Amino acid sequence: MSKRTLFNYYSSSSSTPSLENNENTRPPKLSRMEFRSSDIVSDPGMRKPIDEHPFEIRDQVKRAYALRGPTQPVGISFPRKWQSGEWRSFQQSWFAKYDWLEYSESKDAAFCLYCYLFFQPGKLEKFGSDVFAKKGYEKWKKALERFDKHAASHSHNNAIMKCDDFMNQRTSVTNKVVKYTKEEEARYKIRLTSSLEIVRFLIEQGEAFRGHDESSTSLNKGTFREMVDWYKNKKKKVKDAYEKGSKHCQMLAPDIQKDLTKACAEEVTAVIMDEIRGRHFSVLIDESRDVSIKEQMAMILRLVVSWIMSF
Repeated sequence: MSKRTLFNYYSSSSSTPSLENNENTRPPKLSRMEFRSSDIVSDPGMRKPIDEHPFEIRDQVKRAYALRGPTQPVGISFPRKWQSGEWRSFQQSWFAKYDWLEYSESKDAAFCLYCYLFFQPGKLEKFGSDVFAKKGYEKWKKALERFDKHAASHSHNNAIMKCDDFMNQRTSVTNKVVKYTKEEEARYKIRLTSSLEIVRFLIEQGEAFRGHDESSTSLNKGTFREMVDWYKNKKKKVKDAYEKGSKHCQMLAPDIQKDLTKACAEEVTAVIMDEIRGRHFSVLIDESRDVSIKEQMAMILRLVVSWIMSF
């Protein structure tokens, strides 16, 4: 296998370049971060929020806590507080009624396991995720009323659905969205490959992706969508993949275009780093404002590579 370079990356076929486990093609990989069962914090009031964990281990953290279940201590004496003219405390019997309920001994507060795992910042409700996910609920006079309202809230039920889907992703998608067959997987691969080929071409040519009007009735939907339509007319299997495949995963959305662009950028960056590998290089950086008055930075990396000498 020849050494991966920018030249053979762009001159190869449009399919994604293969990755070989060769010590000469990539620098040594960094050790992979892992979340172990010993890292689990039982007390919900002492846990680090999910969004503060490193991104690459968040799924591991969610799965570990979901498998462990809520913290519901048994045989402890719950402290009493003077609230609204009476001594009140958390009650052990509440665990039997609310399977999501957790108790923090350090904060003497109630939490919700589902909302802790799948809390969405910015989508708060009066009895929603924020209090039961991060702060903890401490007012015991109307605790049952508040628990009932939280259990009926949209954010709580949405968190439960996300947890169920997360713990059984294949079955969940199959039952709730569409029957996921091997034929549909093949169509999805064709749509993904087609979009990726077009993205790589537009990046190489420095062309804009989006159009002002990308609706189905538009005469010009932008370069990306127009090329997809052109590709469908040229390749029957591509046209069938779009027309007969799932309408919920067409690989055409702006977010998908950005994700594919980012993937190409990361691959090119990896190739550049392979080519440097200890060589001397220089960097030229310049920036200017675009029409939206945002600073846009361009970086040029210069180095001498051995494969150029053969031309």
